[in-house]
Amino acid sequence: MCPMSTPAEAPASTSSGRSRLARRAGCLAWLLLPFVLLWALVKLPGWINDFELARMADRVVEHPRLPGTTSGEFDPQVKVRGGDSGDCWYTIRFTLDVDVPVEQVLSHYRQAKIEDPDGQRDDYEVSAWALVDEPGGETTEDSAPGTLIIDLDGTLNGGLDPRCL
Repeated sequence: MCPMSTPAEAPASTSSGRSRLARRAGCLAWLLLPFVLLWALVKLPGWINDFELARMADRVVEHPRLPGTTSGEFDPQVKVRGGDSGDCWYTIRFTLDVDVPVEQVLSHYRQAKIEDPDGQRDDYEVSAWALVDEPGGETTEDSAPGTLIIDLDGTLNGGLDPRCL
């Protein structure tokens, strides 16, 4: 229990050595505990999905790259957005510096069969964005050396993830 008394009735510290301020802080902590637990319970499905998507992003990064490609400047980015019927749509985006045709890179990642968060393989779509610096130059998006932005798009069972409802 958290006894409340007026300042005139209560001494500055109790016989156990705890001050009035410490007792009130303890009471406040007990009062806030159910709200903190409820918040954590609501956030837990999202944390689980984020963990599984981070593991998939690690598998993508660890997958052997094509000769003529190197890892880009940025770490993979993961985005989750709501779908229908409780499914979540996710996108894992990463960059590659390439000296090979775009179609060859796309083919490599489409055949990779990387396991998605639901435990299935090849249950995602792969697309690429080529950054072409010179409009009207000799290179095209199909053969442009430079940086490619690769997107892996798929769905996962969102469960009770608030982003998916």
